[in-house]
Amino acid sequence: MDPTLLKHVIILVRFSIITVGLVAGYLALYYVVPYIFHLITQIPVYFSPFILALVMSLLIEPIVRRLQLKFKLSRGIAVLFALVVVWGTVALVLAGVVSRLVQELIELYRLLSSSSASLSQSIVSLVENWQTFYLRLPIPPQVAETLQQNAGSLVEGVQTLVQEIMNALIGFLGALPGFFTIFLIATISTFFISRDRELIYQTLFGWVSSDWFDRGRIVIRDLGGALVGFFRAQLILISITGVVTVIGLRILGVEYALTIGLVGGLLDILPIIGPGTIFIPWSLWTIAIGNVSFGCKLMFLYAIISIVRQLLEPKIVANNIGLHPLATLVGLFVGLKAGGILGMILGPVTLVVFQALRRAGIIANWSTKNHC
Repeated sequence: MDPTLLKHVIILVRFSIITVGLVAGYLALYYVVPYIFHLITQIPVYFSPFILALVMSLLIEPIVRRLQLKFKLSRGIAVLFALVVVWGTVALVLAGVVSRLVQELIELYRLLSSSSASLSQSIVSLVENWQTFYLRLPIPPQVAETLQQNAGSLVEGVQTLVQEIMNALIGFLGALPGFFTIFLIATISTFFISRDRELIYQTLFGWVSSDWFDRGRIVIRDLGGALVGFFRAQLILISITGVVTVIGLRILGVEYALTIGLVGGLLDILPIIGPGTIFIPWSLWTIAIGNVSFGCKLMFLYAIISIVRQLLEPKIVANNIGLHPLATLVGLFVGLKAGGILGMILGPVTLVVFQALRRAGIIANWSTKNHC
């Protein structure tokens, strides 16, 4: 072949390869990557029962081991007994809490519906009294009308919130058949995952050398246990906050203590803000309308809740993720300062990862090889 022609053919082939590569890359980025990303995001949906089963197997593992050691049961019987105890307890607690919550929400909604006008007028009268007392000036009728409209909007907003919570509960009850299907599959999967724990380990990691298998197992066990322990610790702290709130409000003679306690416990998920979202405006309002004693009692209850939370958090988190309380406190504080709410989670997790790698001997071996 003529050298000049061969040169042009080679250039044409290279250009064609580059063009095809660019087109393939464009198609991959435009079609394939979004599709893969969509599939990845759908993994929790498709495998939700089995993800729940994996988490449940980790949660009940201490109970299973204790049953095996204390009563000399086979692993299958111990797993079955642990599932019955755990799910039975959860079902009883949920049944009692949900029934009481629905009752309190219905009563609260009726109260707001019947007294919305009087509440609005009370707010306007309070503002008028304050203005008259401090400024010694009468309030123009337009201002009073605006305040009354805003007060009415505030009461209607609270009433709407209660109604939305009730609708959410009704929606939850309507979705129970689907939840029951997921629950049934997750329970059966939990039984097999927990019973055949060793077999699953060998099937997934049997191709790895025994040395690295043992190290990887230590890392996975520590990280998995720490992750589950962290969420278990948060659940314990939220439960403590909710229980203390309910007991405190019961002592103060507050109606709808269960509803307020549950909301306060859920708000405890948010660091710094927490139950103060409820107690601070509530106490200020009661003081403003003249009930100073009750407002001070609410502030005192909120102070107790905050102190109990701050005192117990390092200890409970440390016990559940396997860190010293001081190390946990350092991780929480440094993480909060460095990354906010996400940093509070990543701080202790980083310490757990370091500890897992150290226990597995990976960090020690790495440093020894580099030293040699």
